[in-house]
Formats: sequence, C-alpha cells, structure tokens
Amino acid sequence: MNGFHIHVDALELGTSYERLLVHEMGFWRSDFEGHPEGQDGFEPPHHLTLKCSDSKQFRTAFDNVVAAAAERSDSIRGYIEGEFVASDELIPWKPFDQSIDVPWTLELGTLDPDQFRESELHITLGREGASPELVRALHRMGLFSAYLRKPFGAAQVFTVQGRRADIAAVAPSLRQFLCDAGGAPHCSLMEERVAGWWTSTSDVRLPPVVKKIDWNG
Repeated sequence: MNGFHIHVDALELGTSYERLLVHEMGFWRSDFEGHPEGQDGFEPPHHLTLKCSDSKQFRTAFDNVVAAAAERSDSIRGYIEGEFVASDELIPWKPFDQSIDVPWTLELGTLDPDQFRESELHITLGREGASPELVRALHRMGLFSAYLRKPFGAAQVFTVQGRRADIAAVAPSLRQFLCDAGGAPHCSLMEERVAGWWTSTSDVRLPPVVKKIDWNG
C-alpha cells in the first residue's frame, strides 16, 4: 500500500520535543530492539514514526516536525526522514532451499557530509521459524539488520540503502532470491524512497549505502 512515513531517528531526544511529537503531532515510538551479535548495527536508540495517507498531509507534517526540531536547541541529535512507500510486497513462505545461490554481494560505504540516501529496501521477516541459513545469506550479501516488534511478534528487518538507481538494480533479483530460497516467515519486501530529510548537524552518523554491486555469475 502506497503512503508516506516520517521517522524521527535520534541518538538523543529532548523530553519536550518528544512530548510535542507524540501528544500533538501523532507520532508513536517504534523503537528497535538491538541487532544481531557480531554484526554492525545502525539502528538509533530513539525511533518514532508517523504515517501519512497522501502527499499534502505528509508535506505539512514533515515541515512542522523539522521546524519544531530546528527551533529547539535541545530537541534532537540525529536525523528526520520522510519516505514514500513505493512498493510493499508479501513473500510467500516455503522451506529454505540451500541450493539457491545469492545473486550479488554489496560493498558499502559512508555518505559524504550533507548527503542523504535516495532509496532503500527493507526485508521484514519473523524471527521465530526463520532459516538461520537465510539470515546468514542476507548478511553475507551486505544487508544490515535490526530487531523490531511487529503485530505478529518478534521480527528482524534487513536493509540496503543508496542511490535510487542502485536500489532499482538490486530489487528484482532480491525479490526473486527471497521467493526461490524461502525460509522467511511473515516476510515482506518494501521499497521506501526519500521525499525529505533533515539532520541536526552535518556530521550525524548515517547508515551506510551501496558503493558497488558485485554480481554473481
């Protein structure tokens, strides 16, 4: 389902600003629950979400959230992202097939100051019943992940970010890999394209982006 999401991703979040977000703007906390041991983690300790049904509602809400952050010196240390949900597809369950090879591996790197990603893919799957081999394969491909609570229970969210062209290049083969390999309960693949962003300072640490795609075969 198409729509818009606004996320406040903060290393530090002022009490009065959070109160404004939650009680006046309609945000709710959707905090992550850490990331796998031995893997790099990029999830912020404070993660608040607002969903908007159309572009007009999104633009008004995004501008208000950013303006409120900019006028309060102690509001947030972190970033605000506005995203358009370009696609959100359920992946049917099947047992894991270890004969299916990964389509590519990624080399990731950091963004330059005052830059932001253009798009991203999220794979969400249920932790209970997920194939450990699939989880290892997704990490080996270069996706990073974090744990999150969903209505169905504990989930793991895998992410790849970067230029829109790079995300468009890897999305079809990632979808095919998930369908062919299986092993992912409650699985969905979502693309979110950036429609607006703001950072508290130019040196805020942002998640890594695709620098190179090494295709298999």
